[in-house]
Amino acid sequence: MTAPLVEAVIDLGALDKNITHLRRTVAPAELMVVVKADAYGHGRVPVARQAVASGIRSIGALDLDTALELRASGIGDDVTVLSWLYPPGQDFTEAIRARVDLGVSSLAELTEVTDASRRLAGAEGFVPPRLHLKLDTGLHRNGATAADWPALVTAAVAAERDGLVRTFAAWTHIAEASEDEDTRALQRFLDGVAVARELGASIDVRHLAASSAGLRREDVRLDLVRMGGHCWGIPSFDGVTPSEIGLIPVMTLRAQVLAVRELGDEHAEAFVSAGYGDGVPRNVAGTCSVAVRGVQHPITRVERDHLVIAVMPGTELAQGDPAVLFGTGAEGEQTVRQWGDRSGTLGDEITTRIAARVPRRYLEA
Repeated sequence: MTAPLVEAVIDLGALDKNITHLRRTVAPAELMVVVKADAYGHGRVPVARQAVASGIRSIGALDLDTALELRASGIGDDVTVLSWLYPPGQDFTEAIRARVDLGVSSLAELTEVTDASRRLAGAEGFVPPRLHLKLDTGLHRNGATAADWPALVTAAVAAERDGLVRTFAAWTHIAEASEDEDTRALQRFLDGVAVARELGASIDVRHLAASSAGLRREDVRLDLVRMGGHCWGIPSFDGVTPSEIGLIPVMTLRAQVLAVRELGDEHAEAFVSAGYGDGVPRNVAGTCSVAVRGVQHPITRVERDHLVIAVMPGTELAQGDPAVLFGTGAEGEQTVRQWGDRSGTLGDEITTRIAARVPRRYLEA
């Protein structure tokens, strides 16, 4: 069988090991695996299925289309699937039927949810949707401001008394910009939870921490920690390698040597079958390398359907040689975190942009 010109190999066994390690680290808090942006390029459905097989009982979907796709793929309602970002005028009918947990940041969103619940309330099997009420603690991504929070909670509690919703959780995003700011955000959040409970909200679950703070700080884990990048083996903070924090990179991007051209004076360049049309960032030229036969060869330029590498002196490359752009490092290649560091971005941004046209090949756990 002919190997594809370029493919992303997703090691579900590595994902399983990462999830097991992260669950132990954040315990007794629960771990939520966030699969937004197609699981950062790794494939939301295969990743979510593996996460559930690895013991995960909470999946972060971001949007309703993803949440409903996960339900349709067999992720049952014994697993929490949370969505929280919607266009104006979102119809929540199908989400409520599918028992998707709903992040709610405003009175307008709450009204849309309760309107859908009223339409379904008389139907057989209706279950009021579980709300994750979001408080903005300083990141300004979304969420109710401190001034708007009491009104949102009061309206949600009233809807709960009418049997339309359940005030299940409170949550926020923190900036993870500095320890002091995160500490202030934590206190703002805990104050907000106290206000919500005083107003009659149940709030069984509290969550604010994501990959970085959730790994570093026990005090911010609370009841649940949301993680994406660390699940894929991509450290989200500086100064560490994946192995130093017990993680294994999940994605390996593979290609082939298409041709080798002699340049004279014992110099040569080679053409590799992955380019910016496949999602390879153009600015990795001059900063990152491709491994062929265990040797790293510097990338000199990135074209649409291929990239060019400078063949290291004393080595020989041939057409058809396998090339590894990034992976675990086991074949001499750089990790995607190294690619991110060297090219001025984040590793999970690189995996996210790997194009849909690139085949994903899954290695079973």
